[in-house]
Amino acid sequence: MSDDNIAARFQSDTADHVMTVLHEDGLYRHLRLMNPRSSEYWFEIVTWPGSLAMRGDVGDGFVFSRLDDMFQFFRADRPGINPHYWAEKLGGERRSVKEYSEVLFRQLVVEHFVESVRWSDAPRGLGKAIRAEILNQDLTHEGDARDLLEGFEFKGFEFSDVWEWDFHDYEPEFIWACHAIVWAIGQYDAARQQSPAQASPTAALSAIRTAAQDSDMARVRQLVADYYADLRGAEDMAVSS
Repeated sequence: MSDDNIAARFQSDTADHVMTVLHEDGLYRHLRLMNPRSSEYWFEIVTWPGSLAMRGDVGDGFVFSRLDDMFQFFRADRPGINPHYWAEKLGGERRSVKEYSEVLFRQLVVEHFVESVRWSDAPRGLGKAIRAEILNQDLTHEGDARDLLEGFEFKGFEFSDVWEWDFHDYEPEFIWACHAIVWAIGQYDAARQQSPAQASPTAALSAIRTAAQDSDMARVRQLVADYYADLRGAEDMAVSS
């Protein structure tokens, strides 16, 4: 499944998701994103200094480690994702997030055939032989697929350096999780843009602390001004009542 297909699937899977901030204290955050009417495809984001964990209804869960503020780390590549770089930041004893891909195997075989034709290294009938002896066979398992490739010979033509060919691609669940993290941070950032008048005092103070952690002093000054303006407005309402 291509990244574009997984991105479209993610949008469909989370079309009715809403964000709930379960905890927020500087770099300590706990977000839950799910459909209020269903637990399908729910997921959570938890951060603490230096790490971000994502778990939920898709995949085994992932823990990334890089910057003190991991939201800032994942914001760097928005609006897209960077699975190759992000996979390098997986912490703990996490297994590889790549797996054998039959689609990639077929793609590489065809690409090498096309290159051979381009450089006039392909004997007549090579395409039909590759299709019959490799591409039309069961390529579900990497070992069987490699045996077919390594054993292929047609009129003196053989695939060279097959042992170097990498047929592994990122697991769909990992790509889905990457999209989930970027989207969740986007939801969080959008919620932070609301004024303290729209949020609870605790949320307003937490937003001020987070902006200070991000060294966004202009944002800190604006939040503080809005916060005290909101307090004065509340006091005026109390007096008039």
